[in-house]
Order: sequence, then structure tokens, then C-alpha cells
Amino acid sequence: MVNLICESHNHELTKSLVGHPYVGRLTKDEKIIVADMTKSMVKPRNILLMLKEHNANSYTTIEQIYNTRNAYHSSMRGSNAEMQQLMKLLERDQYIPWHRLKDEDVVRDIFWSHTHAVKLTNASNLVFLIDSTYKPNRYKLLLLDIIGASFMSRLLYISMSIFRCFIHSHCRH
Repeated sequence: MVNLICESHNHELTKSLVGHPYVGRLTKDEKIIVADMTKSMVKPRNILLMLKEHNANSYTTIEQIYNTRNAYHSSMRGSNAEMQQLMKLLERDQYIPWHRLKDEDVVRDIFWSHTHAVKLTNASNLVFLIDSTYKPNRYKLLLLDIIGASFMSRLLYISMSIFRCFIHSHCRH
């Protein structure tokens, strides 16, 4: 049986407001700090620790930090889809991209390598290490990394590929 305390609520008031979206929301200044720290590749947990150090009475949770970071990334991307943004960044940073389309607008496979990596590969004797993960990501695509190892035991990241399938026997049509 439910004990009716109030006409609109049938529960006791909470003793702690931790996790409440209104109390834990970030101020404009805190959102700017999160954006700046995100640009600097600071981990979300360290962002939260820094915010809590500056404001001991803060009820902000890690989830709110993640949401603010996602909003920042979306604002940076603008109206571009994730794949459009990836292609734009590859072009900006002088990568050599190659892709195949499944349909007119759906990328099936994508491969990229930096121009410097191609030059170093052509100029050096390298042993290539090829690593593939079969663990599906949110796009249900396979990830293939190609890394070169020089005679001086130095590693060189050669390329990255995201494929629907790269060996016919692993394809699921």
C-alpha cells in the first residue's frame, strides 16, 4: 500500500541532491572550462575533480561532464555528420583517404594513412604488424591497424582502416 504524503508526490524528500540534474548543472564558466579541458585532451574524471576542487558544494556528476563534452563536440562538428567530419579532418591534416560506398550515401570501407607515413614506409625497411579487432563497434565495422617496426625497434603508425569485411570468409552479407 502506498502512503500518500502530498497530492503530487508519494515519496519522502531526498536527503541528498547528488545526481539531480538541476542542482548539478554546470554554469557558463564551468562549461567553458570543460570545453577548454576537452580541447587539451583531459580525461573527464580529471575535469570533474578540478571542478569539485574549485567548488566544494558542486553536485555535478561525471554524466553531466560527458554530456557537456558531447555538446561541445557536436558544436565543433556543426551540421556535419560524423563521417563527413572525419573526411574533413583527414583532408585538413593531409591524410590520404580511400573509401568505398555501399550505397550512394553509405560508406562501406574507409582507409587512411598520413603522407609522412607513406614516405617513411617507402624509405625504410619495415616489418609490418597488422592488428584487427573483431569486436563490433557501434557501426558494426571491423577495425584494422597497420604498424611498421623499424630495425631500431621504433614503431611507426602506418594506417588505419575501418572495413565492413576484409576477408571474404568473415563477411556476413
